[in-house]
Amino acid sequence: MEKSSVIRLAAALLVGALLLVPLFSGIGAMAAENLRISPVMQKPEMISMANKSSELLSLAEPAATDTEVPAFGGSQALLNKADAANLVQNSIVNPLWANADQQDGLKVLQYSEILPQGTLIEPAFETFGRPSAEIVSQNPSWLFMIDEMPGAHFAHPVKLVVVDAVTRDQQVIETEWWPKVDSRQVFDKESIRADPALITFYKKPSRLTDAISDIRMIDSGLLAVASQCDAWAVIVCGFNDLPDTFDEDTEGIYSILKSLGIDDSHIYFLSPHTGHTGVDALNTIENVQWAINEVAAKSGVNDKVLFFYSSHGGVDGLVCSTGTSGGTIYAGDLDNWLDGITCKEMAIIVEACHSGSLIGKYSDGTFVPAESDLTADGETNRVIFTSASTDSSSYPDIDGPDDPNPSDSGSESIYGYIMAFSEPSADEDGDGRISFGEAYLYAWDNDVTRLRGDNMPQMLEAGLNRNNVFHQCLSSQTGSKFKKPLYEVPFERIIPEVIPQPGPVEKIVSRSGGL
Repeated sequence: MEKSSVIRLAAALLVGALLLVPLFSGIGAMAAENLRISPVMQKPEMISMANKSSELLSLAEPAATDTEVPAFGGSQALLNKADAANLVQNSIVNPLWANADQQDGLKVLQYSEILPQGTLIEPAFETFGRPSAEIVSQNPSWLFMIDEMPGAHFAHPVKLVVVDAVTRDQQVIETEWWPKVDSRQVFDKESIRADPALITFYKKPSRLTDAISDIRMIDSGLLAVASQCDAWAVIVCGFNDLPDTFDEDTEGIYSILKSLGIDDSHIYFLSPHTGHTGVDALNTIENVQWAINEVAAKSGVNDKVLFFYSSHGGVDGLVCSTGTSGGTIYAGDLDNWLDGITCKEMAIIVEACHSGSLIGKYSDGTFVPAESDLTADGETNRVIFTSASTDSSSYPDIDGPDDPNPSDSGSESIYGYIMAFSEPSADEDGDGRISFGEAYLYAWDNDVTRLRGDNMPQMLEAGLNRNNVFHQCLSSQTGSKFKKPLYEVPFERIIPEVIPQPGPVEKIVSRSGGL
């Protein structure tokens, strides 16, 4: 090669090297940065990972093999599943757990598959008082859900973490719900959240233990039904998650109403578990409005109406999901639907986190009448029991040595109301029948989450005395004239196998195999 050619080649290589120095310097600086947690995903602030601990915790799954992918014009290994979990553990979970109320527990779930570039991640539902937030992955990414109260019903504090598998950056959404991935909900059921293959870190709430229920019901033959009065009910199991306690709540109250002598034709039972005894139709939002309208059309001014709803919830909203579709029933809409019912007494019972927002009540005793959607229109025929206050979350069944009612099996705050109808001690005045007030008081006294200060159920009387409200129509007979107390009849509750039957909306008047 001629000397001039060698010189030209060397010069070209030198110039190329000088041009590449700032490019690779920028790439290295980018990869060394990490996103700081931001509550509402405003402009994320970059922080260095250089001083982060390199200690790795033992995880449930072995590390996956690194994958070579094109990146920045070359080839770079994607962050594997186990290393992504370790990164989140060290940078977010460990500091969070160190400063948490450890009685609440903490659970971290990792989505099983890496998300492709361009995936939309957002909370399943909007959180009241917070701007909507979403993340679109710029590269293949890993998704984590950090559940800060794994023993509670939703809504409650949750962090959604998205880890970029190329840059190692982390983005965090502060929310109260599980995530949606490209509009599909994930981690939405208790059985999924309990899958060991998805759990990278779990500290069980110290207050959780298992329990076995021995509930007994009332014999309908012991009741004297008054004329000029009918009793009606709308029961809604608002969420499809059998390992949770929503179905125990709704099927428990259905059994109570049957034992009180209320006919199936007067009970509108909506649930995702359409093969269960008593269920009339799926729990779609449209069917909830339909059921309320049916009672509005058929009930009279001397009648009694119960509206019972059990599901997840947020401030001013109740989740209504069949498992394949659904949304939120907002407090104002629910009140408008119920306003169409003309009756003498309406009892409203709601099991859901933040359900006290329906009546403007807070855990410190504050009552804001203007926030009470269910009574702000001047209603004078309602009495309302919510499992939580505006600012607290409710819980499924929780037992332990300090639980005064370890035999309950449904949601902790509400199921005590159901059990009151089978407990002699709940009959405060000894008249052989259980009023709304007596059942509420029994639930209040036996709610271990209230006793521990974890939750504060709420009650509101709007023109009614809770002790004079009953779900059934009674004559002037008192308990002393009955053959025996109403709560002495044993009852064994059997839950049939679920057979999904979406079907058309129609009222089933006669059924076989009733409880």
